[in-house]
Amino acid sequence: MLERTLQENPLYIEYEPLLAQLGLTIVEIAQANRREGVNVVIIILAREGETTVDQCADVYRLVFPRMQLALGERDLSLEVSTPGLERSFKDLYEFTLFAGRRVRVYDSGRSAWVSGIIEAAQEESVVLSEVFVEEKNKKTERMNIVYSAIQKAKLDYRWEDERHGN
Repeated sequence: MLERTLQENPLYIEYEPLLAQLGLTIVEIAQANRREGVNVVIIILAREGETTVDQCADVYRLVFPRMQLALGERDLSLEVSTPGLERSFKDLYEFTLFAGRRVRVYDSGRSAWVSGIIEAAQEESVVLSEVFVEEKNKKTERMNIVYSAIQKAKLDYRWEDERHGN
């Protein structure tokens, strides 16, 4: 089940405004405290165009010194990366971030995997267009799926073989 926690994360609140200045947004930010130090993972997305390795490096150079100051003597391991082609969603906010991209969700209301392009992310549901319901092998123009019915969701990159029939 997906949650609504990203925008409440203290690290997100602190670093999102900085990344916005670079034309980027945070998809995921997580901190794991370990005995030997702290591991932080930041997944970023360019607001326009594709996210590049250079943008990941820029974020690293911006964030690492700030985090080091905050942690003091503790060792810091920072990883900055892109969401990837078939990212599994962890937060409902990702439907907003990935608007216009193809997504694949497991809809428990239909007991089926549904593939479609995110047309709109609303408060309680997501609207998909160019929809394909896999188990029923059925295509439809638009579909509204309530978030509470979504068990899993991930980006659905279309390879050349058009594996979902649309």
